[in-house]
Amino acid sequence: MATQQTIVDLDIYTDNNEKSDNFGKKFARIHPKEALNLRGICNQIAKHGSPYTVDTMEGVVASVVTATLEKITEGQSVKIDGLGTLRPTIENAPGGADSAKDYNVEKNVLGIHIRLYPENEKFERITSRKFLEKCILRKAYEVTYKTVHHGGKDVKVPSYSPIVEEDT
Repeated sequence: MATQQTIVDLDIYTDNNEKSDNFGKKFARIHPKEALNLRGICNQIAKHGSPYTVDTMEGVVASVVTATLEKITEGQSVKIDGLGTLRPTIENAPGGADSAKDYNVEKNVLGIHIRLYPENEKFERITSRKFLEKCILRKAYEVTYKTVHHGGKDVKVPSYSPIVEEDT
């Protein structure tokens, strides 16, 4: 993991849920960026002086992904040293069942999720507080939402306005 601090752009948005205690208050989200795909990760590794070609790295990482998903679908957690443990978890239907005998897998299980439990044993200590130390957070955009009719339904579309702070 990079040891220098990097700038992370934040979007400032308003809680518009009238039922929320925080209605009208401002909060931050990390500004969305396009997800980095497998080749992008391999190119990033290559930038750091890897002796392997991007194609070789891509093949190895693809094999790790395949093996990881295979083990997770078998209900086994997978630990990636230095990153964390990927663990399958169950999403249960609200309300549950009255007894183990009444529990019905088809009815009560809504899905299986893959959770990442960050590495917390090595020197990196990947925790929310440690990540915060590695970042310089910058208010970048104010986000407002406009409802538009698209494909037969109403959709909220974000609009980003740059936040320009004056030097003091």
